[in-house]
Amino acid sequence: MTRSMLRTAFEKVAPHISNLEAVKMLVEEIEKSTDSLESVLSELESKLEDTEVTFRTDIRILINECRHLGDRNNNSNH
Repeated sequence: MTRSMLRTAFEKVAPHISNLEAVKMLVEEIEKSTDSLESVLSELESKLEDTEVTFRTDIRILINECRHLGDRNNNSNH
């Protein structure tokens, strides 16, 4: 997953996010340190622990969109 895909996923789900600023900061942090779908998902999933319920839901929404974009990208390459 390219960094732009993470950004695209964030932009697509932004209207459904409750903690928009916190998720935006998380996306920016992850963009700096990861460059593959697996590492992005791993990083996001690690944030699910010890976090408030609404923020956890926001992260799950972003994870699902990243997976969706990754699947769509993989399917278009075949």
